[in-house]
Formats: sequence, C-alpha cells, structure tokens
Amino acid sequence: MVSDELEDINQTTIYIPYQETDEQNNSYSLFPDRDLPNGYELRLTAYKAAWLKCLTRIQELSRALHAPVVDKVSELVANSYVDVLPGLPYTELPVISVSTNGASSSILEEITSRLEGGDGDALFGDSNNGHLVTHIFSNDCPNIASAMKTLVTSFITRYEEELGSVKRRSGNLLTTMDLNLLQAWFDAFLKTRETDKDTTHLVAILHDFEQFEPAVIQDLFEICSLAIPRLPLVFILSLSSPPSPSYIRMTYPQRTLALLQVQACSLPSSTDVLHEILLKTFFDVDFEPELMTGPAAIDFLLDFFGRHSTSLDGLTTILQLIHMKHFEEPLTVFLYDEQLGSSITGATVLSEPDSFGFLDSLFTRICNSRDVNHARDWRNASIDSLLAAVQSARRAFRTRAKLLRVAFQVLLLIRGFMVSKGYKVDETVPELICGALRGRIQNSMKYLCTMVKKLRKEQLDELLPELNKFFLSLPNDVQVTEEEIISRIDAALSVTTDQAKVVAETLADWLVEYFQQRIVSLEDSPLWDIWYTGSTPFPADLLNPSLRASIFAGLLRPQDFGATNNHDTNKNTNDSEDEDESLIHMPDTSILFQRYLESGKMISVYDWFESFVVVLEAQKRNRQLGGRPSYDESSSAPQTPRTPRTPRTPSRHGRGNKKRQRNIHNDEDVGGEAPQDEREETEQQQENWRLEVQARFIRALHELDYVGFIKHTGRKRDHVLRTVLDVPMTV
Repeated sequence: MVSDELEDINQTTIYIPYQETDEQNNSYSLFPDRDLPNGYELRLTAYKAAWLKCLTRIQELSRALHAPVVDKVSELVANSYVDVLPGLPYTELPVISVSTNGASSSILEEITSRLEGGDGDALFGDSNNGHLVTHIFSNDCPNIASAMKTLVTSFITRYEEELGSVKRRSGNLLTTMDLNLLQAWFDAFLKTRETDKDTTHLVAILHDFEQFEPAVIQDLFEICSLAIPRLPLVFILSLSSPPSPSYIRMTYPQRTLALLQVQACSLPSSTDVLHEILLKTFFDVDFEPELMTGPAAIDFLLDFFGRHSTSLDGLTTILQLIHMKHFEEPLTVFLYDEQLGSSITGATVLSEPDSFGFLDSLFTRICNSRDVNHARDWRNASIDSLLAAVQSARRAFRTRAKLLRVAFQVLLLIRGFMVSKGYKVDETVPELICGALRGRIQNSMKYLCTMVKKLRKEQLDELLPELNKFFLSLPNDVQVTEEEIISRIDAALSVTTDQAKVVAETLADWLVEYFQQRIVSLEDSPLWDIWYTGSTPFPADLLNPSLRASIFAGLLRPQDFGATNNHDTNKNTNDSEDEDESLIHMPDTSILFQRYLESGKMISVYDWFESFVVVLEAQKRNRQLGGRPSYDESSSAPQTPRTPRTPRTPSRHGRGNKKRQRNIHNDEDVGGEAPQDEREETEQQQENWRLEVQARFIRALHELDYVGFIKHTGRKRDHVLRTVLDVPMTV
C-alpha cells in the first residue's frame, strides 16, 4: 500500500491492486482425483485443435451457402446504372435488399470484399478496380443532418490513404453534409485511379436496416436521388426480416418507393442452412470431425434454433460450447494420440506418481469394456499396454463412425429418391440424425426398404446406378470394407426385366441387413466418450445463465469463484462455528454485502463503514497472530484459533462501537510509554491503515453501486436505499 498516494489530496482515484496469494496455482479440473497434473493444458490444446477443424469446416460451408447471394449482389451493383428502363422521367436510385434470414454476420464482409475487388487477380492489379464501399449504422443517423454527414465523410475517410490529403482554402470548404463535397472528392478519386464512374460506384451498406428511423431514410433517399447518375450511389440494405412480406414496401410510402429501383436477394431458409451444416460437418463421407456430436446436444440445438434464434452465429456458438463442455473429462487428452501430443512418450508422462489416479481410471474403463479378470490384468498391466488399448479403441471408433456416416448417406440417398417419386416420409433430417446416433432408426429403415420392394423396373434402373456411383466414389479403404454390398448392387444391375420384382425384394432385404449392421449406437464402442459427446446434456446455463443468481452466489460464496481454493483441508467443520469467523476471510465487497443483507431498507453509510472497520480490524489481528490469510491478503501462514466475534452491522449503535474501539486502543497503550520515534511511527502506521480502510470501503461500495444494489436518495444524504430486499441465502 503506497501511503503517499492516499495522502495526496489532489488524487481523485486511488487504485489498490489485488494481491495474489503465494500458494501454487493448480491446473483447473472438475475431477482432480483422476486427472493428470498438467491435464488442463493438454485438454486445452486438444480442444483448440478439434474446434479449429470444426470451425474451419463451418466457415467453408457458410461461404458456399453465401456464394450465390454474393455473386448476385455483385452483378446487380455492376449493372445498377446499365440496365435502365427507357422512358423514365428520372433515374431511379438503385437499392438492393439482402434478407440475411439468420445467416452469418460474415456475409456483409464477403459482399464488401467482392465489391472492392478482393477476389480479383492481384498479379494483374484487378483488386484496384473495384467499387467504393462504406458501412453505415443506425446509431450514426439519428437525424438527416447526421445521416448525410456520415454518408459523405465515411467514403472520404475510408479511402483517404489512396487519394492522399488535399489542402484546400478554408474559405472555400463545403460542409461535410453536402453531396457536392462527395462529388468533388469522387471526381478526384477517379482521376487518381484512372477509372470512370461506369465501372466504379459508391456503395453504402446499411446494417440492420429495420433499426433506422423511416423519416430519416426517406429524406436520405430523396436527397441522394437528386445527385444521380452524376454521383453513382448504390444502397445495400441488410434486413433480418423475412423477404415476404417486404419490410420496405410495408414501411415506406409510395412517393419514396417511386424514387427507388429495389432489387431483392435472399439466402436459403434457416432450416435448410441448419440441415446443410449438420450433414456436411458430422455426416459427410469426405470429412471426419475430431469430435462427434451426440443426439442430446443436437436436440438442444434444434430446439434453440427453432425457438430463439435462427442465426448461423448462434449455431456456431452452441457447437463451440459443446466442444468446451466435452473437454472437461480428463480422458479427452487422448483425443488425437496416446502420446499426449508431446515430444516425449506418453509412458514417460504417465509414469509420474501424480498420474496414478488417472491411470487407475483409465484401467477401470478399459476393463469395463470387456470380460476380463481385473486382479490378474491389474498385475500384468503396464503403461504401454494401456496406451496400446487407447490406440486400438481410437482406431475402432473412427472406423465405426465412418461406416455409420456411409450408411446414413445411403439412407438419405434412398429417401431422396423415394421423395422424388412421390412417396411420403414422416421424419425430418435432424430426426433421422438423432435416430441414427442412438441406433434407433429401425422404423424409418424398414419403411424405406418396404417402399424399395414396390419399385418397378424403370425405377430400379434409376436407383441402382445411383447407389453404385455412390459406393464407387468412396475411398479405397471404405470400398474394401463395403465390398459385400457393392457386389450385391452390381449383381442387381445385371438382371432382366421379368426379374424386377424379385430383385426389388432381394435388394430391400440386403439394405435392411446392411443398415442393421452399420447404423448402431456409437456408445457401444470402448472409450467412446473420448471422441463422442453421446447423451451428455447440453450446458444450457452457459448459454443463458441466471445473472441474478450468479451475482448473489459470487458475493455470498466468493471462494467458489476464485482462481485458487483457499479452503483449509485440516479445518474442523463444526456446526457451531460462528458465521462471523468465516466473514474475515472474504473479500471487501462480500463483507459489505453480508452487512447489506442484515440492514433495513435504508442504510446509514456511517454505520455501514463502522461495521466494515470492525471486520477489517479482525482480519488484521488474525494476520498478526499468524492466522489463515483473508481473501484480500497475501500470506501462506497456517490457520489460527478462533477470533473474537464481530458485531452485526449496520445498526443504530455504530457510534457506540467506535467509542468502545477507542477505549480498547487506549487501554492497550497504558501499559508502557514508548520512545518518541516509535510513537510517531505507530501513529503514522495507524493513519495509513485508516486511509487504507476508507479506500477499501469506497471501492467495495462503488462495486455494489455498479451492480445496482444501491439507490441514492435526496432525503438523507448520508443514507442509501437497498434495491434488493429478498435475497435467497441458499444461492
């Protein structure tokens, strides 16, 4: 604590840094009894690699879904002043509405990159021949003056480096909201780039168009329509509302719509996007995810997607939380390889004494997956044999998951063929996904195979080549495994017309046998929870936590939320232990909050401070006697005997408490007379301590005020009001 800063009356704010404890920080783990000493770091590395692979796949799929819309918008901008209807009395202002429909927020970045020439050939300089693009938000346009200023200055400031600064006389400056300023700047820009306005347009992207004030947008469009085509402006409107009914036509009057040439673009429906992401990420034959998502997580994802948000960003967030939750399990360090991703062997890492609990849990899991003699195998087991079992389990799981994806794609192929022929299906694609992961797809499978039996010769001639083409497109190792079903399909292709009914029935029986063999639950595999989330429920509280309960829990039990656990394992847990004894080991804000709960609706700040001082004095005496350190103090001393009771607060007798404390200090000083220098040093230390207590009280008070627990009143300037009266003490 720097006393000079506390004594400086010119200092309006003093920062008191948090003092870390001297205890060694252990790795975070929910299962410390069966985790590796550095298990947290190893699992974090595995999580990053697994999630990066999944995220890269999702981004590739989202870009593929956005590509048609990006191409169409780019084409409309390029032809906005070319394909003009003849005979119009005036040029219409080009407006392109893009219904994102839950798409990723990156679509506007992709549109911007395409319009600016980011996809051009950099070797030939095509990237310098793009359009000029700026982004406008509703917060920047509260009125028409601000909107015009934002439109003009955003183009100039965004591309000022390419044009360079131009000195102009102050007497001839145009206002920043004048389109003539933008016209002059644009002409100079075209001259510098050596292009013309036929190939370079001024494109303004309006984010969240529904948030703009309609009156402001009406004036903006009317003013901009007077400046075209000499100033080739194009507006792109980002809409979150569905394309039908049109938000623009329902909100703006006909006199404004008559000035616009509105072109609409929309992305695929959110349901189709969800199905595409799930199928191409977890059930694509050409892509193998590091972590398979289980049916429980997919059920939550579908429910959240249908009830709350259809955004692709929300889908990505949920999948990331699924990955984060999965890597709390200690055994997930084996996600990639049994050598734990280090240059040294896994046997060397696991041979440390602290790894015994981890090895014991691994041995138990391996033994539970087969019928063995536990006592005999435990004596004969070695670290290398356990790692070999993990490697074998990984190979078996990945093979099983790959064959499951292949069989599921065959099922979807037959299902799509039947739908194209007019047959009805009841299950949706997500329901089929969850059923396949649980191994409970018999009803859908038998229904499809029953329809296969009813196929005619010409329909078989269409289905069989598709099945044969699919299997021939698989990797060589999969074709070797699926050699039996491939040979049966080849035999079915060589039948004659009069044998079509027999072939259809035989093919249906083959498919039933094939599906029953391949579409089984992945939880039957040994050590499946390393590479598969299974039936683990989704942690919904991470996505939508209870803020009120979380704040109360953090203030009432701060030790549960600290980076280190200061609970003394040798402490005698006696039911008669006083609550105030544990209060001295809490942070300042929790101490103040505890007294907050004991007070009435209106709190005297002076009494509140006096009760706070009593607890801090108890902390100080406990530290001087060698007691367990408080939450805010740095010490590794052992636990001391019980400290005296600290009185309740805020009470009406706060001033009396202060008087009693003064008498106690006076009694302590009566015993003897210290030298003058020691008395001055003691008085200085007491003054510094008093200033520190005041600063800590003010900081804790401001924290409670920031959270919203305090309301200031003008009736009594030295009192504050409680804003929370019913606090569940069992939070």
